[in-house]
Amino acid sequence: MKMPASGVKVMLLHRALRLSASSSGQNTVNVVAFVGGGGKSSAAFRLAAEVAAAGRRAIVAPTTRIAAFQTDWAPAFVEVSGSEIPWDILEQALTRHGYCLLGGPVVGDRRLGLEATQVDLLARRAASLGVAVITVEADGSKMRPVKAPADHEPVLPDATTHLAPVMGMDAIGAALDERKVHRPERVRAALSLPAGATPLLTPSMAAHLLCSPAGGAKGLRPSMRFVPLLNKADTPLRLAYARVVAALLAAQGVSALTTRVGDPAYEPVVERWSQVAVVVLAAGGSVRMQRPKPLIEVEGAPMIVRSVRTALQAAIGPVWVVTGAEAEAVRTALSAWLGDITLVHNPNWQAGQATSVATALHNLPAAIEAVLFMPVDQPFLDPLLLRRLYAAWRVGADLAAPQVEGDLRGAPALFDRRFWNELLTLQGDVGGRRVLASHRDEVAAVPAEARWLIDVDTPEDLQELMRRPFVDEA
Repeated sequence: MKMPASGVKVMLLHRALRLSASSSGQNTVNVVAFVGGGGKSSAAFRLAAEVAAAGRRAIVAPTTRIAAFQTDWAPAFVEVSGSEIPWDILEQALTRHGYCLLGGPVVGDRRLGLEATQVDLLARRAASLGVAVITVEADGSKMRPVKAPADHEPVLPDATTHLAPVMGMDAIGAALDERKVHRPERVRAALSLPAGATPLLTPSMAAHLLCSPAGGAKGLRPSMRFVPLLNKADTPLRLAYARVVAALLAAQGVSALTTRVGDPAYEPVVERWSQVAVVVLAAGGSVRMQRPKPLIEVEGAPMIVRSVRTALQAAIGPVWVVTGAEAEAVRTALSAWLGDITLVHNPNWQAGQATSVATALHNLPAAIEAVLFMPVDQPFLDPLLLRRLYAAWRVGADLAAPQVEGDLRGAPALFDRRFWNELLTLQGDVGGRRVLASHRDEVAAVPAEARWLIDVDTPEDLQELMRRPFVDEA
């Protein structure tokens, strides 16, 4: 196929957080609770504004005190002075503006938040209000980029669907004292540091604090989606720090976003980080080759071994191999790597490649956000190409495939979880190419060298390869 548009989308918060969409006439409300420091308020208001700009309704409903001046951040404010929510006034504000701030009266220079039960009531009434998203600032940080919660924090509604701990990257490299940290003694306790210690905050400490039950993960329930925001990634150094923290989180199976939600001049999400699985498709019967392709040696190694080595060298996530025909022989060939990969058998391999795709998708863990399928019969694939495909996903491409001289190739290719249901509808000897063709405007074309994509499908291909052997420079 000829190359389509770039496919890389602007990553807005509502998309990067994977908020549920309404379907079949049913309104699905997302209750997104922001905790931590370094941008909670900005994230809560920006997410609500995004939702309204997309034609849906949202409510900003903090359960903690916010600065009184933040009332002006929303196009409308509805005050809740007691236990009763003024539903008529709220409906009018939503009809006129698409989103609004709901909160209590001002006390001093702070505006009171709602009770968690009031947010739960909003969630129950969301369908009748037409509200798709409720954003909740669920604890305070006194404008510090790092914090640990007090005993009474966070104030999470029962209806919370997403928990997003926020941390400002301006805190990395700073001392753990009150200049950058709210409740430093609790942060030290969460990090198992001695009382009174003021070491510099490292990326490893930041990742630990974000995921700690005494830190960003306090109150997390199995029903919630957990997505840390590494905010203020607005300079090269801070972005570098954010990437290190995000990589540490991804290695633990935790998805994270590097963001700059407080600057309206920029899009809010810089990058998304998560585990991306590399799946080697090695189940076919090799009818055209007339002998098992995975076991054919190319330059001294079976093609299945070359594929697995390439996938592991790319180092973008866990490596899976789908087996079918000659499953035991493939396992034997991979015996030296069994501790580093996962084998999954496709008992229906004779029904075509689509069954191998489905086998992989049905078995991948929930933490996997995207999958990169690579065929076993491209023995000269370079790990660099796999890393480029992953990099395209990281900056917003939900589909990515290699491009050679203006032509978009179908393999290897990366598919965000958003397209997995469509992949599961494929039948027969059909891979992801059909999905790429159906969404060509969303495919990110990744530069590749033609030699990387050499296929070995037939005896003639193999003979040609033997006559003009390719020198593997990887």
